[in-house]
Amino acid sequence: MPRTLPLRICLLLLPLIFCQAAPAQSLPKIRAAYTSIAIQMDPIYIMKELNLTRKQGLDAELLYVPVSSRAIQAALAGEIHFLTSGGVANVNANVAGADFVGLTATLNTFVFKIISRPEIKEPAALKGKKVGISRLGGVSDAAIRFALDRWGLVPDKDVAIIQVGGEIEEMMALQNKAVDAAVLSEPIASVALKSGSTLLFDLSRLDVQYTMHGFGTRKSYIRDNRDAVIRFMKAYLEGIYVFKTNKELALNVLKKYTRVDDVALMQTAYQEMSQRLIRSVPHPSPEGIQTILDQLGKGRPEIKKFKPSDLIDPSILKEIEDSGFVKRLYGQ
Repeated sequence: MPRTLPLRICLLLLPLIFCQAAPAQSLPKIRAAYTSIAIQMDPIYIMKELNLTRKQGLDAELLYVPVSSRAIQAALAGEIHFLTSGGVANVNANVAGADFVGLTATLNTFVFKIISRPEIKEPAALKGKKVGISRLGGVSDAAIRFALDRWGLVPDKDVAIIQVGGEIEEMMALQNKAVDAAVLSEPIASVALKSGSTLLFDLSRLDVQYTMHGFGTRKSYIRDNRDAVIRFMKAYLEGIYVFKTNKELALNVLKKYTRVDDVALMQTAYQEMSQRLIRSVPHPSPEGIQTILDQLGKGRPEIKKFKPSDLIDPSILKEIEDSGFVKRLYGQ
């Protein structure tokens, strides 16, 4: 009997030994980057705060990379798998030989506001003045150039476009009179208005389809990791769902990431974003990309070889929507 005791103990302990020896099943690791601090990024902040990617079976790291071109370079090097960027950045990346495509058109129109010094009362008064943007070649740069063209003003000739480095830096440059106007989105635009600046023009009034913000990735990554792409986009769509349906949580998360304590400043912008501008399923927009191609192609013949279908992949969101995932989210 004593001789059988060790064997009996071993048999009892065997499951425990195997459980300890077997490695825990690891989740696929991904890295995603968001490229600005603004209300349209709130679904991503919510993804991060609620860890919605883990709910979809991913081990995700969401990083702030404030320059789209730098984030795209990281994506092309394989360091980042998904990133937010405007259609302009996607086009420029592909002109340089990348295989980058947009998965969403989360914002498919301009949402910037031109905030100016009080004495500037109409767009024509920008002639001879300086306008601050975040980065040359970025979305704010493209937006002001598009608007100036509509107003009959020549960028870099009639109006100087000054790279400042970020929206908070733009606001400070405006307050310090280093620039006469700045291209700002919410909630920073409202902060600037509260400090005494003037709303010169709301670019959403141009009512043009223009892919300003969305998530994208490389074609090669989709080909090799389609399941991970589907899972990540499901987490993003749930972030949008929470943003649209839980105002208190959405504003509290936005407050944390923007460090704007006055939530009242965000109320109007939140209402507009959640009810009108950000759709439940923000399918990529051929029309929004075509507007960008038309704009960039005026001075760059190499742009004309691209079609919108070269620069977007609508199949991911379509597959998710067809599966009934979004209807289940919204209780339909």
